[in-house]
Amino acid sequence: MKTALGSNKLKELPIVILSMSRWDSPISSASWSLAKEFGKNNKVYYVDYPYTFSEWYRGRNSAPIQCRAQALIKGDQQLRTILTTRGGIVKCITPRIVFPVNWLKKGWVYNVFSSFNNKIMSAAIRKSLAEDKVEEFILFNSFNPTYLSNYRKYLSPRLSVYQSRDAIGAINAYTRKHGSYREIEAIRNYDLSIATSQNLSKDLSRSSGVPVLLFPNGGDTELFKIAWEMDGGAPAEIENIKTPIIGYIGNICQRIDYVLVKKIAEAHPDKTLVLLGPREDKIHTEIDLDALPNIVFISPKKTEELPMFLRYFDCAIIPFLINDFTRSIYPLKINEYLASGRAVVTTDFSPDISDFRKHIYLAGDHGQFVIMIDQAIRSNSKSAYQKRYQAAKSNSWELRVEYFWKLATNTYEAILKNNSW
Repeated sequence: MKTALGSNKLKELPIVILSMSRWDSPISSASWSLAKEFGKNNKVYYVDYPYTFSEWYRGRNSAPIQCRAQALIKGDQQLRTILTTRGGIVKCITPRIVFPVNWLKKGWVYNVFSSFNNKIMSAAIRKSLAEDKVEEFILFNSFNPTYLSNYRKYLSPRLSVYQSRDAIGAINAYTRKHGSYREIEAIRNYDLSIATSQNLSKDLSRSSGVPVLLFPNGGDTELFKIAWEMDGGAPAEIENIKTPIIGYIGNICQRIDYVLVKKIAEAHPDKTLVLLGPREDKIHTEIDLDALPNIVFISPKKTEELPMFLRYFDCAIIPFLINDFTRSIYPLKINEYLASGRAVVTTDFSPDISDFRKHIYLAGDHGQFVIMIDQAIRSNSKSAYQKRYQAAKSNSWELRVEYFWKLATNTYEAILKNNSW
């Protein structure tokens, strides 16, 4: 039986983070942002989302795979240091190549190969922790339930945490096939389960029969503050735009109301609509956004580059659909937009976004959204920037981590009280 730890000792433990995002992904993610915040005081091991054989083969000549070649093929050099801070450190763990199992039906064949993948994943974690002589750790599965949903077969953390960040069954065919039921398994198996939105917390608590606590997304408010606090030239992609800019940052995916996007572009021919992020619009709509002359697409950027773009946005938008999927979303971008001082116009897609109504322009329909854009642009001033930043600051990742430790220590103390160790 393990010796009990005090709350302060628990907070000092290394944290192993699983996610659907890799640390060097061109798309910003909540899991990587949280890892960096934890890394200010703790040693963090961020586990690469595994590459399958097919993914490795297709991208074998790409820079991300080339820099991981030894780890993926031979299982060597699986541990690397990514960030060092004053009080902690963030390292990356790269598992060996795993079997492509997404296409398999639910059943014993999928379970067998999924088990192989879990062994590959956990072996990389155990090897890396042993290399650093780490025996005690916290396992934090940030929305990757298809791996290690039943982690106890493979790992022995001091505390385990599962985090849900979206309605997983609504993301794509793969997550509908295996993610939904694996997520319920994870919630039932992990010591503490948290969710980023109010509806997600309620829905998963009801579906799993286990309390899933609310733990909203945060924002790197000090990073995004530079959008209004410091001067700087426009990035090359937008330096020649002479009109006011209506900007969106994020995935251009199934969440987007493309009818609304078209209406915005057509109703504001004197402005430029800049959409920055990975494009999936041609998968989800027949509307040809490329045919609209005042829409500009920009490829994904690292989080650290985003404030330079936001500085030149006259307003920022979240043109999400209103449906069962989006009602469970607490968008990472809301705190980033506000911290950068931007006026935000958004659809009223979830209770979480409605909670920001004092600080944003919340549109009830398409017509109102289009009208609010001009209102938002006219509202800009240095004092407005400061007020929006202050609204975001109360949701900083720093404060989120403080709240996480409160949830974690309460859970751990309850485990001790119930003599679970």
